[in-house]
Amino acid sequence: MGRQRITCALTAVCLLASTAALFSARDSLLAGRTTTSSGQFVIYSKDAGRRSLIAKRAEAARSTWNAKLAADENWKHPIIVQDLIGSARPRGSTGVQTAIFEGDGGALKVQISVYDPLVLRGQALDAEIYKALGLEWIYRNHALKAGKSFHPPPAWLVEALTEEVRIRDNDTPAGVYAALLRSEKPPKIEDFLRAKPELMEATTLTLYRTQANALLKTLLGQPEGGRGLGAFLSSLAGEDGDMKTLLAAFPSLGGEPSRLGKLWTLAIARDSTSKGTEPLSIGETDRALQSVLELSMLIDPKKPELGSAAGAAALPAMAKSEGGAYLMRQKSAELLALEFRAHPLLKPVIAEYRNIASILSEKPKKNLEKAIEENGKIHDLLLQRTGKVDDYMNWFEATQLDTLSEEFLEVTNPPASERRTDPISAHLDAVEVRGW
Repeated sequence: MGRQRITCALTAVCLLASTAALFSARDSLLAGRTTTSSGQFVIYSKDAGRRSLIAKRAEAARSTWNAKLAADENWKHPIIVQDLIGSARPRGSTGVQTAIFEGDGGALKVQISVYDPLVLRGQALDAEIYKALGLEWIYRNHALKAGKSFHPPPAWLVEALTEEVRIRDNDTPAGVYAALLRSEKPPKIEDFLRAKPELMEATTLTLYRTQANALLKTLLGQPEGGRGLGAFLSSLAGEDGDMKTLLAAFPSLGGEPSRLGKLWTLAIARDSTSKGTEPLSIGETDRALQSVLELSMLIDPKKPELGSAAGAAALPAMAKSEGGAYLMRQKSAELLALEFRAHPLLKPVIAEYRNIASILSEKPKKNLEKAIEENGKIHDLLLQRTGKVDDYMNWFEATQLDTLSEEFLEVTNPPASERRTDPISAHLDAVEVRGW
């Protein structure tokens, strides 16, 4: 009996400990979870600040999405956002991944996995949220077929919606439209729909985003508007998002690709006329450049004792990391957009940083540390020179007299100068009299 009592007591203690551990794990999970106001997004993160930021961005993107597609609140599948910053990412992945899965009971779940903190500072997170909303829409009333990959929303739609965020934050530089309109041949809508932005270098990607935004405006301007766009997305569960599928959702275009192409080209030209050409000031350009290059990366993840690099010096280490080629293309595109708007004095510096990022996207192991260092020195020298010029101009303005000296005011009627009588002066006087 004594042994049985001891065994029962030990069993009870173990059960209590296990139950306490389960409740502790549950409470810990709940403490790191936020459900957004709409209920559509569930965000998991140990960092309350990042959780709040993601929730705010998710709801803002959702509002834009619903407004564009004239959508109601009848979403069906939740969207899970996991903050996995600091954890190991799948080999070959970028800083963020979005996919749709079949959950318990056949229910579908859309999930965004964030691995890199840089995703939270740019528009990459907005792009993934729009991609997730597109996946939920496409498969809202369709089941995933076993063994078959899912159809994501078309890249041009995701880029178009994300471009609106960029326009809202920074405006699209006039130089982008100028580059489009200077093209020898107008872009073909069929080629545009088949393009893959994930493979583009910075210049092409920047132009592609502007074209995508113009196409979105063109489609929303048709009689079908947002509902036509929603019908197009709903058809993608079993179809590719090609020209035929797109025209089928917009009967007002009469099934004519040429008509859509003309309207699209006009939209690009129309947007170009409303853009100003005033560049940023030197200070504004420098602040924008610092924001783009606000980077920090371990020099060698396998040797943390070597420390980390910050700013432009972190570009080589970032290029060698998982998803480095993708990040370099994104940075190159951001630098190109800034280059269009930059003060002329700092344009060469930004162009060199863009060139470095572009090279690293193709050759991540190339030694460019010296080029980055030299460009940084030129940048600092230019800022020093402009700072001295500003200091001089401020001193000059501060030392100017607000009133005229009284000594110059005393002479109200200065004496007339004596008339010259030499031959040359006499000749000039005669010419003046004759009116020549």
